[in-house]
Amino acid sequence: MKELDVSGYKIQQVSNGLLSQVSADKIKNSVIDNPREKSLKVLTDILCTEFNVSREWLTEGTGEMLLESNDSKDIFLEKLGVRFELIELVDHFVKNKEDYYSKSEYLKLFIDNLAEQKIRQRLIEFGIIQPQETDKESN
Repeated sequence: MKELDVSGYKIQQVSNGLLSQVSADKIKNSVIDNPREKSLKVLTDILCTEFNVSREWLTEGTGEMLLESNDSKDIFLEKLGVRFELIELVDHFVKNKEDYYSKSEYLKLFIDNLAEQKIRQRLIEFGIIQPQETDKESN
């Protein structure tokens, strides 16, 4: 936080109040010897996702502090240290769509009626797929 000049106020805003400005500033300034694990997790997640800080550097002290700058096409989901690129997630869903549908009728309705259109639009916006004539007509 010091190196990137990130304020406790900014952390409070980005965390939607999950971590207070006072707590973030105390962690930043080493006022708290043993911060709560939950607070550290929230702070770590924010620094990694919002400020491009390397999780490995934060948690283990190895590697570079900052990750290479990402462009808008580099979209991913990271959970428990495993990173999935957007295209991998989309491919997985498409290949296993029927399996997901069989597990949840609600999911099927949701995907068919709402999410499929939104996902398609986002993929077009990021240039991952090209719009079809029907997409152009509806815009």
